[in-house]
Amino acid sequence: MGDALQISALQHAANPRTSLRENDVLITTVGTIGNTAVVPRDILPANADRHLGIVRINPDSGIDPYYLATILNCEYGRFQSLREATGNVQLNLFIEKIKELRIPILACADEVAQQTRAAYKKRHESAKSIDAAETKLMEALGLDHIDLSSQKCYARRFSELQAGNRFGAEYYMPCKKRALDALAKLPHLTIADHAPSIREMWDPAKACKDQMVQNFDVTSAIEPFIDDAEPQSAVEIGSLKKRFRAGDVVISRLRSYLKEIAVVRTSDTLPAVGSSEFIVLRPKSGGISAETLMVFLRCPLVQTVLKWSQDGSNHPRFAEEDLLAIPIPDAVLSVQKKIDALVKEAIEARRESARLLDEAKKTVEDMIAGASSGKGR
Repeated sequence: MGDALQISALQHAANPRTSLRENDVLITTVGTIGNTAVVPRDILPANADRHLGIVRINPDSGIDPYYLATILNCEYGRFQSLREATGNVQLNLFIEKIKELRIPILACADEVAQQTRAAYKKRHESAKSIDAAETKLMEALGLDHIDLSSQKCYARRFSELQAGNRFGAEYYMPCKKRALDALAKLPHLTIADHAPSIREMWDPAKACKDQMVQNFDVTSAIEPFIDDAEPQSAVEIGSLKKRFRAGDVVISRLRSYLKEIAVVRTSDTLPAVGSSEFIVLRPKSGGISAETLMVFLRCPLVQTVLKWSQDGSNHPRFAEEDLLAIPIPDAVLSVQKKIDALVKEAIEARRESARLLDEAKKTVEDMIAGASSGKGR
């Protein structure tokens, strides 16, 4: 489960039907149909939005929630979810259809549940390492006292609007200015000084018909690193993409509250391309590392700046120049080795989690395939 939006306790109390409990199984019902996860205790209290179906297991059924999540995430579970989804413009998996999904009770159920639990534990360890890296960074900055809460009203001089070449009221939110001023008061260089933006584009129309690439959407950067993905044919891609390489840092300029920022850790076997909504930063040698830059961009100070730099209604986004102008205090580099070590721990734990989940899915897929062919009899 990635980062979540926060709602007030009042909103949470007003929506008891979507209030989550430990071991609830969540399934995405819009967009990418069928993604499934178990609700852990440490995220509670929490609530689900209308794009998630909540499966609450009957205690008398004997079904383990981690086994159920693996079944729904495997090839056969996803096939069922997609088969039951309906709609023309956008597919939807309705609650009544979720009830009809079939869950085979296999002999490997306990083994699969244990593997999946171990994978979740590794993922939790990965998140803790990232949190520890952010704590190190904030301690080095010494800016925990900065008030980052927003205000409902404030005043700005017209001269400031002229200087900023912006007329949007939210752009001048006082907490954003406090964050920028605090960073700028420390000895610093800007993001542009440390990691210039790379605007290398990849046009699928100019690619060879048999060319394969790794294609990433902005949601791929919800996790703090981007690893190798399933190859995709260039002919299946219909729009211009950003080209990036291992060691880059990619940040989505859409919906910054999701912290869609990641270090690229793909191999060089196939080109890595991604959404044109990515801004691609390539750290210079001898300066800030990709790992530390990623943690800095995810910290509350920078997230506040990006949140109030957004412009637009349907798809708010921030401008590249606003990102590149953010100061990176020299103090960040003083703890870079410790941050890099913690991020590398997080990456290894996340990879181990992915390996365990793949093993669990393969276990159930092999058993289902064997049973359907008669080999499991």
